[in-house]
Amino acid sequence: MQEQDFPALYRSADKFSLESQTYFFRALRLHLILLVIAAILSITNIPHLSIAVFQLLVLLGALSCSIYLFSMRPDRYWYAGRAVAESIKTITWRYVCRAEPFQSSDPIAKSDFQQKLKAIIEQNKDVAQRLTILLDTPQITDTMTKMRATALAERKINYADSRIKDQHTWYAKKAVLNRKTANYFFCALITINSAAVLCAILRIKFVDITFWPTDIFVALAASLLSWMQAKRFSELAASYSLAANEIGFIREQSLLPTTDEEFSLFVGDAENAFSREHTQWVARKDA
Repeated sequence: MQEQDFPALYRSADKFSLESQTYFFRALRLHLILLVIAAILSITNIPHLSIAVFQLLVLLGALSCSIYLFSMRPDRYWYAGRAVAESIKTITWRYVCRAEPFQSSDPIAKSDFQQKLKAIIEQNKDVAQRLTILLDTPQITDTMTKMRATALAERKINYADSRIKDQHTWYAKKAVLNRKTANYFFCALITINSAAVLCAILRIKFVDITFWPTDIFVALAASLLSWMQAKRFSELAASYSLAANEIGFIREQSLLPTTDEEFSLFVGDAENAFSREHTQWVARKDA
């Protein structure tokens, strides 16, 4: 299934989540950059009014970013929107696979699916009121209807290829990427901290020199650490690796079900596994 084949609410929540994520990291990045610039200006020995005014503007900009991040909480909407999108994706796959709780006849299953969508929205009203796109687009797409109408063998293949394989590939790539990125940032952090220590040592030996960029390195190290904590590269790498391994086992079992009842139970167990990692990550972010 392609993105456009999912319910309109999923696409709207997914877009809202991605936009909130962009706003969060953009504001955080600007905040950290401004703090580093302020540190550079603080050791600039140029007795001119423009430097003082520029530093004031930089600090006001950093303050504005802090107020935005605290008051608007784009990170909260990022994860809340992602939770809504993933919940909708899960019930969509259950629906098209005729899995629990949508094993009944099509009219009843369609009604149940719409009720599930309504329940998700009711539980996330704060996010739902911000989903303003695709309001006139149907929730059950033609592709969903066609996939649900296929025979068991085809539904098994579609689920294995379009859901299980897709999830396994995504988690495996993300695990490797986050592990490499964590190592790069750690090396950069050690390098910057070492430079700050070296400046402090040299300052003891050359006390007559008035200019030392120690404060700049300290600000850079603090900013880098804040970025690493926001991104949580190491934590994500471990979490994604565990998810990829679990999905690998699920993938090996995808062709075992031979009846609609067995396939329904298999899809239910698989979707529970897919949502477990994301649910735990959202819970850690909200803690």
